[in-house]
Amino acid sequence: MTLGKDREKNIDYIKKKTGNASDVTYKDFPIDKKTITFIYANTVSSASDINDFILRRMDEEKNNLKTKDLFSYVKNYVPNNSLKEITTTEDALYYLFNGFTLVVFDDNNKIIAFENKAKLNSPIQRSENEKSLKGPSDSFTENYETNVGLLRKRIKSENLWFNECIVGSKSKTKVALFYINGVCNEKLVSEITQKINNIQIEYVGSANYILDAISNPNRAIFPTNLTTERADFACQMLLQGRVVLMVENSNQVIVLPCMFIDFFKSPDDYYEKGLNVFGTRIIRIIAMMLAILTPAVYISLMAYNLETIPSGLLINFSIQRDGVPFPTVFEILVMSFMFQILRESDMRFPGKGGSSISIVGALVLGQAAVEAGIVSPITIIIVGISSVASLAFSSIELINSIRWWQLIFIILASLFGFVGVMFGCIILITLLVSHKSCGKPFLAPFEPFNKRAQKDAIILEKSSKFHPQNVFTKEDNDEKNN
Repeated sequence: MTLGKDREKNIDYIKKKTGNASDVTYKDFPIDKKTITFIYANTVSSASDINDFILRRMDEEKNNLKTKDLFSYVKNYVPNNSLKEITTTEDALYYLFNGFTLVVFDDNNKIIAFENKAKLNSPIQRSENEKSLKGPSDSFTENYETNVGLLRKRIKSENLWFNECIVGSKSKTKVALFYINGVCNEKLVSEITQKINNIQIEYVGSANYILDAISNPNRAIFPTNLTTERADFACQMLLQGRVVLMVENSNQVIVLPCMFIDFFKSPDDYYEKGLNVFGTRIIRIIAMMLAILTPAVYISLMAYNLETIPSGLLINFSIQRDGVPFPTVFEILVMSFMFQILRESDMRFPGKGGSSISIVGALVLGQAAVEAGIVSPITIIIVGISSVASLAFSSIELINSIRWWQLIFIILASLFGFVGVMFGCIILITLLVSHKSCGKPFLAPFEPFNKRAQKDAIILEKSSKFHPQNVFTKEDNDEKNN
Protein backbone atom coordinates (compact mmCIF):
# COMPACT_ATOMS: atom_id res chain seq x y z
CA MET A 1 0.00 0.00 0.00
CA THR A 2 1.28 3.45 -0.92
CA LEU A 3 2.13 5.82 1.92
CA GLY A 4 0.00 8.88 2.47
CA LYS A 5 1.08 12.45 3.24
CA ASP A 6 -0.45 12.41 6.73
CA ARG A 7 2.33 11.60 9.21
CA GLU A 8 -0.03 10.56 12.00
CA LYS A 9 -1.92 8.15 9.76
CA ASN A 10 1.29 6.53 8.57
CA ILE A 11 2.43 6.08 12.18
CA ASP A 12 -0.95 4.69 13.25
CA TYR A 13 -0.82 2.19 10.38
CA ILE A 14 2.64 0.98 11.46
CA LYS A 15 1.43 0.63 15.06
CA LYS A 16 -1.59 -1.34 13.94
CA LYS A 17 0.37 -3.71 11.69
CA THR A 18 3.02 -4.36 14.39
CA GLY A 19 0.47 -4.84 17.17
CA ASN A 20 1.95 -1.80 18.92
CA ALA A 21 5.04 -3.89 19.67
CA SER A 22 6.89 -2.93 22.83
CA ASP A 23 10.32 -3.08 21.13
CA VAL A 24 9.38 -0.45 18.52
CA THR A 25 10.18 3.12 19.59
CA TYR A 26 8.43 6.23 18.21
CA LYS A 27 10.35 9.45 18.92
CA ASP A 28 8.83 12.76 17.87
CA PHE A 29 11.26 15.54 16.98
CA PRO A 30 9.70 19.02 16.61
CA ILE A 31 11.37 21.43 14.21
CA ASP A 32 9.84 24.88 13.86
CA LYS A 33 6.13 24.31 13.27
CA LYS A 34 6.47 20.75 12.01
CA THR A 35 7.35 17.41 13.52
CA ILE A 36 9.29 14.45 12.24
CA THR A 37 9.10 11.03 13.87
CA PHE A 38 11.91 8.49 14.20
CA ILE A 39 10.78 4.88 14.34
CA TYR A 40 13.13 2.01 15.11
CA ALA A 41 13.05 -1.46 16.66
CA ASN A 42 15.27 -1.57 19.74
CA THR A 43 15.93 -5.30 19.41
CA VAL A 44 17.46 -5.19 15.93
CA SER A 45 18.84 -1.62 15.83
CA SER A 46 21.95 -0.13 17.38
CA ALA A 47 20.91 2.49 19.96
CA SER A 48 24.39 4.06 20.02
CA ASP A 49 24.45 4.56 16.25
CA ILE A 50 20.99 6.13 16.29
CA ASN A 51 21.96 8.51 19.11
CA ASP A 52 25.38 9.46 17.71
CA PHE A 53 24.69 9.80 14.01
CA ILE A 54 21.01 10.77 13.75
CA LEU A 55 19.46 12.19 16.92
CA ARG A 56 22.52 14.17 18.02
CA ARG A 57 23.05 15.56 14.53
CA MET A 58 19.42 16.64 14.26
CA ASP A 59 19.48 18.22 17.74
CA GLU A 60 22.57 20.26 16.88
CA GLU A 61 21.06 21.60 13.65
CA LYS A 62 17.38 21.95 14.56
CA ASN A 63 17.60 25.73 15.12
CA ASN A 64 19.16 26.27 11.68
CA LEU A 65 16.74 24.08 9.73
CA LYS A 66 13.89 25.35 7.64
CA THR A 67 10.80 23.22 7.31
CA LYS A 68 10.77 23.36 3.52
CA ASP A 69 14.32 21.97 3.37
CA LEU A 70 13.76 19.35 6.06
CA PHE A 71 13.42 16.29 3.81
CA SER A 72 16.40 17.37 1.67
CA TYR A 73 18.60 17.97 4.72
CA VAL A 74 17.82 14.62 6.33
CA LYS A 75 18.44 12.85 3.03
CA ASN A 76 21.71 14.56 2.13
CA TYR A 77 23.42 15.61 5.37
CA VAL A 78 22.67 13.01 8.02
CA PRO A 79 25.72 10.70 7.94
CA ASN A 80 24.85 7.15 6.96
CA ASN A 81 26.31 4.68 4.49
CA SER A 82 22.97 3.12 3.55
CA LEU A 83 19.88 5.22 2.85
CA LYS A 84 16.56 4.14 1.35
CA GLU A 85 13.61 6.18 0.12
CA ILE A 86 10.41 4.29 0.93
CA THR A 87 7.04 4.85 -0.72
CA THR A 88 5.06 1.77 0.41
CA THR A 89 3.98 0.50 3.81
CA GLU A 90 5.30 -2.99 3.03
CA ASP A 91 8.82 -1.65 2.49
CA ALA A 92 8.54 0.47 5.63
CA LEU A 93 7.73 -2.57 7.77
CA TYR A 94 10.43 -4.67 6.09
CA TYR A 95 13.20 -2.14 6.72
CA LEU A 96 11.93 -1.40 10.25
CA PHE A 97 12.53 -5.00 11.33
CA ASN A 98 15.71 -5.22 9.29
CA GLY A 99 17.53 -2.79 11.58
CA PHE A 100 16.70 0.51 9.82
CA THR A 101 15.55 3.76 11.41
CA LEU A 102 12.48 5.24 9.70
CA VAL A 103 12.09 9.02 9.45
CA VAL A 104 8.44 10.03 8.88
CA PHE A 105 7.68 13.61 7.68
CA ASP A 106 4.65 15.86 7.64
CA ASP A 107 3.04 16.46 4.23
CA ASN A 108 5.29 13.96 2.48
CA ASN A 109 4.44 10.52 1.12
CA LYS A 110 8.03 9.32 1.39
CA ILE A 111 9.88 7.84 4.34
CA ILE A 112 13.65 7.89 4.69
CA ALA A 113 15.27 4.81 6.21
CA PHE A 114 18.81 4.78 7.66
CA GLU A 115 20.60 1.51 8.32
CA ASN A 116 21.50 1.12 12.01
CA LYS A 117 21.62 -2.65 12.42
CA ALA A 118 22.65 -4.12 15.73
CA LYS A 119 25.45 -6.69 15.71
CA LEU A 120 23.42 -9.83 16.28
CA ASN A 121 25.58 -12.20 14.25
CA SER A 122 28.48 -14.36 15.31
CA PRO A 123 31.91 -13.19 14.09
CA ILE A 124 33.93 -14.97 11.42
CA GLN A 125 35.10 -18.24 12.91
CA ARG A 126 37.05 -21.32 11.90
CA SER A 127 35.24 -23.87 9.81
CA GLU A 128 34.08 -26.75 12.01
CA ASN A 129 32.35 -29.21 9.68
CA GLU A 130 34.97 -28.80 6.94
CA LYS A 131 38.18 -28.47 8.87
CA SER A 132 41.06 -26.63 7.24
CA LEU A 133 44.48 -28.32 7.32
CA LYS A 134 46.48 -25.99 5.07
CA GLY A 135 44.02 -23.55 3.53
CA PRO A 136 42.21 -20.49 4.92
CA SER A 137 40.35 -21.13 8.15
CA ASP A 138 37.59 -18.51 7.83
CA SER A 139 34.07 -19.71 7.11
CA PHE A 140 30.69 -18.23 6.29
CA THR A 141 28.64 -16.69 9.12
CA GLU A 142 24.97 -15.80 9.61
CA ASN A 143 25.70 -12.24 8.44
CA TYR A 144 24.67 -11.78 4.82
CA GLU A 145 26.93 -8.79 4.08
CA THR A 146 29.91 -10.53 5.66
CA ASN A 147 29.38 -13.60 3.48
CA VAL A 148 29.23 -11.46 0.35
CA GLY A 149 32.47 -9.82 1.44
CA LEU A 150 34.18 -13.21 1.90
CA LEU A 151 33.52 -13.92 -1.77
CA ARG A 152 34.39 -10.42 -2.97
CA LYS A 153 37.75 -10.37 -1.20
CA ARG A 154 38.77 -13.58 -2.99
CA ILE A 155 37.40 -12.81 -6.45
CA LYS A 156 38.11 -9.13 -7.11
CA SER A 157 36.59 -9.23 -10.55
CA GLU A 158 33.83 -7.18 -12.11
CA ASN A 159 32.52 -10.45 -13.59
CA LEU A 160 31.42 -11.75 -10.18
CA TRP A 161 27.71 -11.03 -10.54
CA PHE A 162 24.81 -11.87 -8.28
CA ASN A 163 21.05 -11.61 -8.42
CA GLU A 164 19.19 -10.90 -5.18
CA CYS A 165 15.57 -11.59 -4.23
CA ILE A 166 13.38 -11.90 -1.14
CA VAL A 167 11.94 -15.32 -0.21
CA GLY A 168 9.46 -16.08 2.58
CA SER A 169 6.19 -14.25 3.07
CA LYS A 170 6.84 -13.94 6.82
CA SER A 171 10.64 -14.09 7.18
CA LYS A 172 11.42 -11.97 4.07
CA THR A 173 14.86 -13.53 3.75
CA LYS A 174 17.45 -12.37 1.23
CA VAL A 175 18.61 -15.01 -1.24
CA ALA A 176 21.48 -14.23 -3.62
CA LEU A 177 22.58 -16.20 -6.67
CA PHE A 178 26.30 -15.74 -7.43
CA TYR A 179 28.02 -16.65 -10.70
CA ILE A 180 30.96 -15.62 -12.88
CA ASN A 181 29.72 -13.80 -15.95
CA GLY A 182 31.18 -15.31 -19.11
CA VAL A 183 32.03 -18.59 -17.38
CA CYS A 184 28.69 -19.82 -16.07
CA ASN A 185 25.99 -20.87 -18.52
CA GLU A 186 23.33 -18.12 -18.76
CA LYS A 187 20.58 -20.69 -19.27
CA LEU A 188 21.52 -22.35 -15.98
CA VAL A 189 21.38 -18.99 -14.16
CA SER A 190 17.95 -18.14 -15.56
CA GLU A 191 16.52 -21.58 -14.71
CA ILE A 192 17.69 -21.46 -11.10
CA THR A 193 16.53 -17.85 -10.74
CA GLN A 194 13.08 -18.81 -11.98
CA LYS A 195 12.90 -21.68 -9.49
CA ILE A 196 13.78 -19.35 -6.63
CA ASN A 197 11.21 -16.77 -7.71
CA ASN A 198 8.54 -19.49 -7.77
CA ILE A 199 9.15 -20.55 -4.16
CA GLN A 200 6.03 -20.07 -2.06
CA ILE A 201 6.92 -20.55 1.61
CA GLU A 202 6.42 -18.48 4.76
CA TYR A 203 9.73 -18.95 6.55
CA VAL A 204 13.33 -19.53 5.48
CA GLY A 205 15.40 -20.82 8.40
CA SER A 206 18.58 -21.73 6.54
CA ALA A 207 19.97 -22.58 3.11
CA ASN A 208 18.43 -26.05 3.37
CA TYR A 209 14.93 -24.54 3.12
CA ILE A 210 15.79 -23.19 -0.33
CA LEU A 211 17.50 -26.47 -1.20
CA ASP A 212 14.38 -28.49 -0.41
CA ALA A 213 12.11 -26.04 -2.21
CA ILE A 214 13.98 -26.12 -5.54
CA SER A 215 15.03 -29.80 -5.50
CA ASN A 216 13.10 -32.64 -7.06
CA PRO A 217 12.35 -35.76 -4.97
CA ASN A 218 15.56 -37.77 -4.81
CA ARG A 219 14.67 -41.40 -5.50
CA ALA A 220 18.34 -42.42 -5.54
CA ILE A 221 18.73 -41.16 -1.95
CA PHE A 222 22.16 -39.69 -2.80
CA PRO A 223 22.17 -35.87 -2.52
CA THR A 224 22.33 -33.96 -5.80
CA ASN A 225 23.17 -30.63 -4.18
CA LEU A 226 26.33 -29.64 -2.35
CA THR A 227 26.51 -27.31 0.66
CA THR A 228 29.70 -25.81 2.04
CA GLU A 229 30.71 -23.39 4.77
CA ARG A 230 34.16 -22.75 3.25
CA ALA A 231 34.39 -19.50 1.25
CA ASP A 232 37.52 -20.63 -0.59
CA PHE A 233 35.80 -23.79 -1.83
CA ALA A 234 32.76 -21.77 -2.96
CA CYS A 235 35.09 -19.55 -5.02
CA GLN A 236 36.68 -22.62 -6.62
CA MET A 237 33.22 -23.83 -7.62
CA LEU A 238 32.32 -20.40 -9.04
CA LEU A 239 35.41 -20.45 -11.24
CA GLN A 240 34.34 -23.86 -12.54
CA GLY A 241 31.09 -22.41 -13.89
CA ARG A 242 28.88 -23.29 -10.94
CA VAL A 243 26.22 -21.21 -9.25
CA VAL A 244 26.41 -20.42 -5.53
CA LEU A 245 23.21 -19.71 -3.59
CA MET A 246 23.65 -17.60 -0.47
CA VAL A 247 20.85 -17.30 2.08
CA GLU A 248 20.58 -14.69 4.78
CA ASN A 249 21.02 -15.99 8.36
CA SER A 250 22.71 -19.17 7.11
CA ASN A 251 26.37 -20.09 7.56
CA GLN A 252 26.34 -22.38 4.52
CA VAL A 253 25.99 -21.78 0.79
CA ILE A 254 24.58 -24.11 -1.87
CA VAL A 255 26.64 -25.10 -4.91
CA LEU A 256 24.67 -25.90 -8.08
CA PRO A 257 24.86 -28.00 -10.14
CA CYS A 258 26.52 -30.76 -8.12
CA MET A 259 28.37 -33.82 -9.38
CA PHE A 260 28.88 -37.13 -7.63
CA ILE A 261 32.67 -36.70 -7.75
CA ASP A 262 32.36 -33.42 -5.77
CA PHE A 263 31.67 -35.41 -2.59
CA PHE A 264 35.15 -36.96 -2.89
CA LYS A 265 36.83 -33.57 -3.06
CA SER A 266 38.00 -31.43 -0.19
CA PRO A 267 38.70 -27.68 -0.09
CA ASP A 268 42.26 -28.47 1.03
CA ASP A 269 42.87 -30.48 -2.15
CA TYR A 270 43.73 -27.25 -3.94
CA TYR A 271 46.57 -26.54 -1.48
CA GLU A 272 48.21 -29.97 -1.81
CA LYS A 273 50.42 -31.59 -4.43
CA GLY A 274 48.57 -33.36 -7.22
CA LEU A 275 49.98 -36.78 -6.31
CA ASN A 276 48.81 -36.46 -2.70
CA VAL A 277 45.36 -35.33 -3.87
CA PHE A 278 45.13 -38.37 -6.15
CA GLY A 279 45.89 -40.66 -3.20
CA THR A 280 43.38 -39.07 -0.84
CA ARG A 281 40.58 -39.10 -3.43
CA ILE A 282 41.22 -42.79 -4.16
CA ILE A 283 41.06 -43.46 -0.41
CA ARG A 284 37.70 -41.68 -0.18
CA ILE A 285 36.30 -43.70 -3.09
CA ILE A 286 37.47 -46.95 -1.48
CA ALA A 287 36.03 -45.78 1.86
CA MET A 288 32.58 -45.35 0.30
CA MET A 289 32.75 -48.81 -1.25
CA LEU A 290 33.79 -50.32 2.09
CA ALA A 291 31.05 -48.46 3.95
CA ILE A 292 28.30 -49.70 1.63
CA LEU A 293 29.48 -53.19 0.62
CA THR A 294 31.46 -54.66 3.55
CA PRO A 295 28.50 -55.88 5.68
CA ALA A 296 26.64 -57.18 2.61
CA VAL A 297 29.66 -59.11 1.30
CA TYR A 298 30.26 -60.67 4.72
CA ILE A 299 26.61 -61.75 5.01
CA SER A 300 26.59 -63.26 1.52
CA LEU A 301 29.80 -65.20 2.26
CA MET A 302 28.60 -66.59 5.58
CA ALA A 303 25.04 -67.35 4.50
CA TYR A 304 25.33 -68.49 0.86
CA ASN A 305 28.91 -68.76 -0.38
CA LEU A 306 30.93 -70.55 2.29
CA GLU A 307 32.87 -72.44 -0.41
CA THR A 308 34.60 -69.22 -1.51
CA ILE A 309 36.20 -68.73 1.93
CA PRO A 310 39.65 -70.37 2.43
CA SER A 311 39.41 -73.40 4.70
CA GLY A 312 41.70 -71.99 7.39
CA LEU A 313 39.75 -68.73 7.58
CA LEU A 314 36.46 -70.62 7.52
CA ILE A 315 37.56 -72.67 10.54
CA ASN A 316 38.42 -69.47 12.43
CA PHE A 317 35.02 -67.99 11.58
CA SER A 318 33.30 -71.17 12.75
CA ILE A 319 35.17 -71.14 16.06
CA GLN A 320 34.30 -67.48 16.66
CA ARG A 321 30.65 -68.08 15.87
CA ASP A 322 30.42 -71.09 18.10
CA GLY A 323 27.68 -70.52 20.64
CA VAL A 324 26.19 -67.45 18.87
CA PRO A 325 22.43 -68.18 18.60
CA PHE A 326 21.56 -65.53 16.01
CA PRO A 327 22.08 -65.55 12.23
CA THR A 328 24.75 -63.33 10.70
CA VAL A 329 22.34 -60.76 9.30
CA PHE A 330 20.80 -60.23 12.74
CA GLU A 331 24.25 -59.63 14.25
CA ILE A 332 25.13 -57.09 11.58
CA LEU A 333 21.84 -55.22 11.91
CA VAL A 334 22.00 -55.06 15.72
CA MET A 335 25.59 -53.83 15.87
CA SER A 336 25.09 -51.37 13.00
CA PHE A 337 22.04 -49.97 14.79
CA MET A 338 23.98 -49.59 18.02
CA PHE A 339 26.80 -47.79 16.21
CA GLN A 340 24.33 -45.36 14.64
CA ILE A 341 22.88 -44.63 18.09
CA LEU A 342 26.36 -43.91 19.41
CA ARG A 343 27.08 -41.68 16.43
CA GLU A 344 23.89 -39.67 16.95
CA SER A 345 24.66 -39.36 20.67
CA ASP A 346 28.12 -38.08 19.81
CA MET A 347 26.71 -35.44 17.47
CA ARG A 348 23.94 -34.23 19.82
CA PHE A 349 25.83 -34.41 23.10
CA PRO A 350 26.50 -30.88 24.43
CA GLY A 351 30.10 -29.87 24.97
CA LYS A 352 33.25 -31.77 24.08
CA GLY A 353 32.51 -35.01 25.93
CA GLY A 354 30.55 -36.64 23.14
CA SER A 355 33.53 -38.28 21.42
CA SER A 356 34.84 -39.79 24.64
CA ILE A 357 31.42 -41.19 25.53
CA SER A 358 30.92 -42.72 22.07
CA ILE A 359 34.39 -44.34 22.08
CA VAL A 360 33.92 -45.81 25.56
CA GLY A 361 30.39 -46.88 24.67
CA ALA A 362 31.55 -48.67 21.51
CA LEU A 363 34.33 -50.51 23.38
CA VAL A 364 32.15 -51.51 26.31
CA LEU A 365 29.14 -52.57 24.25
CA GLY A 366 31.27 -54.46 21.72
CA GLN A 367 33.26 -56.32 24.34
CA ALA A 368 30.16 -57.10 26.40
CA ALA A 369 28.24 -58.37 23.35
CA VAL A 370 31.09 -60.72 22.40
CA GLU A 371 31.54 -62.06 25.95
CA ALA A 372 27.78 -62.60 26.27
CA GLY A 373 27.78 -64.64 23.07
CA ILE A 374 25.31 -62.34 21.31
CA VAL A 375 27.63 -61.51 18.42
CA SER A 376 30.94 -62.89 17.15
CA PRO A 377 34.22 -60.89 17.16
CA ILE A 378 34.36 -60.85 13.36
CA THR A 379 30.99 -59.09 13.29
CA ILE A 380 32.41 -56.29 15.45
CA ILE A 381 35.32 -55.97 13.00
CA ILE A 382 33.04 -55.86 9.93
CA VAL A 383 30.70 -53.26 11.44
CA GLY A 384 33.66 -51.22 12.67
CA ILE A 385 35.28 -51.14 9.21
CA SER A 386 32.03 -50.11 7.56
CA SER A 387 31.16 -47.46 10.14
CA VAL A 388 34.62 -45.89 10.30
CA ALA A 389 34.79 -45.77 6.49
CA SER A 390 31.53 -43.77 6.37
CA LEU A 391 33.12 -41.09 8.57
CA ALA A 392 35.63 -40.18 5.85
CA PHE A 393 33.07 -37.66 4.52
CA SER A 394 31.97 -34.34 6.00
CA SER A 395 28.62 -34.12 4.20
CA ILE A 396 25.81 -35.21 6.54
CA GLU A 397 23.53 -35.83 3.55
CA LEU A 398 26.07 -38.17 1.99
CA ILE A 399 26.63 -40.05 5.26
CA ASN A 400 22.87 -40.57 5.63
CA SER A 401 22.70 -41.80 2.02
CA ILE A 402 25.48 -44.31 2.72
CA ARG A 403 23.51 -45.50 5.75
CA TRP A 404 20.40 -46.19 3.64
CA TRP A 405 22.29 -47.93 0.84
CA GLN A 406 24.16 -50.03 3.39
CA LEU A 407 20.81 -51.26 4.70
CA ILE A 408 19.53 -51.97 1.17
CA PHE A 409 22.61 -54.07 0.36
CA ILE A 410 22.33 -55.96 3.66
CA ILE A 411 18.73 -56.92 2.83
CA LEU A 412 19.63 -57.98 -0.72
CA ALA A 413 22.62 -60.01 0.51
CA SER A 414 20.55 -61.79 3.17
CA LEU A 415 17.95 -62.79 0.54
CA PHE A 416 20.06 -63.60 -2.52
CA GLY A 417 23.72 -63.70 -1.50
CA PHE A 418 26.30 -62.44 -4.00
CA VAL A 419 23.61 -62.27 -6.67
CA GLY A 420 21.74 -59.76 -4.51
CA VAL A 421 24.91 -57.70 -4.00
CA MET A 422 25.57 -57.56 -7.75
CA PHE A 423 21.93 -56.70 -8.42
CA GLY A 424 22.17 -53.86 -5.87
CA CYS A 425 25.32 -52.55 -7.58
CA ILE A 426 23.50 -52.50 -10.94
CA ILE A 427 20.56 -50.61 -9.41
CA LEU A 428 22.88 -48.09 -7.71
CA ILE A 429 24.90 -47.40 -10.86
CA THR A 430 21.73 -47.12 -12.98
CA LEU A 431 20.21 -44.58 -10.63
CA LEU A 432 23.43 -42.54 -10.50
CA VAL A 433 23.67 -42.48 -14.30
CA SER A 434 20.04 -41.42 -14.69
CA HIS A 435 20.27 -38.70 -12.07
CA LYS A 436 20.68 -35.01 -12.89
CA SER A 437 21.45 -31.89 -10.91
CA CYS A 438 19.85 -28.75 -12.35
CA GLY A 439 19.54 -30.60 -15.64
CA LYS A 440 23.24 -31.56 -15.71
CA PRO A 441 24.50 -35.19 -15.59
CA PHE A 442 25.22 -36.26 -12.02
CA LEU A 443 28.16 -38.47 -13.07
CA ALA A 444 29.89 -35.79 -15.15
CA PRO A 445 32.68 -35.59 -16.24
CA PHE A 446 32.76 -39.41 -16.54
CA GLU A 447 29.36 -39.76 -18.17
CA PRO A 448 29.20 -38.00 -20.54
CA PHE A 449 32.99 -38.05 -20.82
CA ASN A 450 34.65 -34.63 -20.74
CA LYS A 451 38.40 -34.82 -21.26
CA ARG A 452 39.12 -31.26 -20.13
CA ALA A 453 37.27 -31.73 -16.85
CA GLN A 454 39.21 -34.90 -16.03
CA LYS A 455 42.05 -32.67 -14.86
CA ASP A 456 40.08 -31.99 -11.66
CA ALA A 457 38.14 -35.23 -11.31
CA ILE A 458 40.34 -37.78 -9.53
CA ILE A 459 43.74 -36.41 -10.56
CA LEU A 460 44.27 -32.71 -9.83
CA GLU A 461 46.62 -31.19 -12.38
CA LYS A 462 48.33 -27.82 -12.03
CA SER A 463 46.58 -26.44 -15.08
CA SER A 464 43.21 -27.09 -13.49
CA LYS A 465 44.31 -25.65 -10.15
CA PHE A 466 45.62 -22.41 -11.66
CA HIS A 467 43.04 -22.19 -14.47
CA PRO A 468 39.81 -23.92 -13.35
CA GLN A 469 37.79 -25.51 -16.14
CA ASN A 470 34.03 -25.39 -16.60
CA VAL A 471 32.94 -29.01 -16.19
CA PHE A 472 29.94 -28.53 -18.46
CA THR A 473 31.64 -26.47 -21.19
CA LYS A 474 31.47 -29.18 -23.86
CA GLU A 475 27.84 -29.97 -23.11
CA ASP A 476 26.83 -26.29 -23.07
CA ASN A 477 28.50 -25.71 -26.44
CA ASP A 478 26.63 -28.69 -27.88
CA GLU A 479 23.34 -27.19 -26.62
CA LYS A 480 24.13 -23.82 -28.26
CA ASN A 481 25.06 -25.45 -31.56
CA ASN A 482 21.84 -27.43 -31.63
